[in-house]
Amino acid sequence: MAGARHILILAAGSAGDVYPFIVVGQALLRRGYDVTLVASDNFRERVERAGMAFASGLGQAELDELVHDPDLWHPQKGFFTIWKKMARHFAPSYARQLALVDQRPTVVVASTLALTGRILQETRGVPLATVHLAPSCFFSACDPAARAGLEWLARMPPWGVRAVLGLIERLVLDPAVRPEINRLRATLGLAPVRRVMSHWLHSPRRVICAFPDWFAAPQPDWPPNTVCTGFPRMPAAPDDAPGDALRRFLDAGPAPIAVTPGSAMAHGRAFIDRAIAAAGALQQRVVVITPFRDQLPAVLPAFVHHVPYAPFDALAPRVAVFVHHGGIGTSAAVMAAGRPQLVVPFSYDQPDNGMRLARLGVGAMVKPDAPLDAWTAALSGLLNRPQVAAACAALAARLAAERAPAEQIADLVEELAVTALRGAD
Repeated sequence: MAGARHILILAAGSAGDVYPFIVVGQALLRRGYDVTLVASDNFRERVERAGMAFASGLGQAELDELVHDPDLWHPQKGFFTIWKKMARHFAPSYARQLALVDQRPTVVVASTLALTGRILQETRGVPLATVHLAPSCFFSACDPAARAGLEWLARMPPWGVRAVLGLIERLVLDPAVRPEINRLRATLGLAPVRRVMSHWLHSPRRVICAFPDWFAAPQPDWPPNTVCTGFPRMPAAPDDAPGDALRRFLDAGPAPIAVTPGSAMAHGRAFIDRAIAAAGALQQRVVVITPFRDQLPAVLPAFVHHVPYAPFDALAPRVAVFVHHGGIGTSAAVMAAGRPQLVVPFSYDQPDNGMRLARLGVGAMVKPDAPLDAWTAALSGLLNRPQVAAACAALAARLAAERAPAEQIADLVEELAVTALRGAD
């Protein structure tokens, strides 16, 4: 497979998980590659508007069912809720992607949970780059990720962390994910796999961290073929600016506090209520960003404005603090805008991202069920400490000076496209 001109991008997740791959796809388009992006149906219009071919990974009805499942954001149940849905489509998704790969020489770029990419690599020898958007995707004992319910791991020596993570994988994770993966592998004549989430999912050819090494330094127990780049952020399109009502609200007073529980959080009422109450106690105006209007009070206070969507790269520079769930896409956009952020994590990578923002001095973290005075104290500290503002400004300048991360990632993908031979993997 020399000189592959087709790139198949497999992007599983919500907006913060898919938008970075759209930006990478656009960088590859500019280099003359044909790009097909697989994602859930709600991203079809954005992908096609960006110039790429779109292939469905999850239908809208099933996406709605998943988003409205209250277990989706549960600290312990969330991953298994997602995997049950993915397992149902694992073999059919592989078959659809196989058809695309067999049409012409292809390089596959797969997000963390796009595990069909690894099987395509094994069955067809296609070059594969695994792209991780957040450091918590690694099961590192040297720099253990902050995980909901496992915060105490950070106080253990590496050998202890390694033992605990190995036990969790053997007793909890592998029993959940291995059956469907190995069922498909058996039909393809492949041997069964284990240690899926800590080892097997990483491409043996190239692992790309879509975050900089100052956010999470590479560790000795990361895959040896891992490269850090930067945060590939998707800028707002010219026709995607904040709406007139939002602009009028922003112009009508001091910079407000922005509040969002995430684009896929349909159960954010308590989060939003507490954020509004904390901001109100500090006499701060509020912009709430969520597509789920039913999660807000029927009648909003005069100091609160709601929008179902706003481009964060355009909104963040105009707010005082960003209160959010800790998704990596939101975190990166707010860092680039030089604004402090209060992270209220639910699950997945969110606790770890919040911990790293706090380490950098640009954020703070509270638990969703923390008392109101804890929220208020955290917000007050972010608003009033000069050292926080200085750290935010320095970090924004650092991000602005970096070479475009999407181009860095495109370089690495292009290396595979130019040099890989069928069967080399």
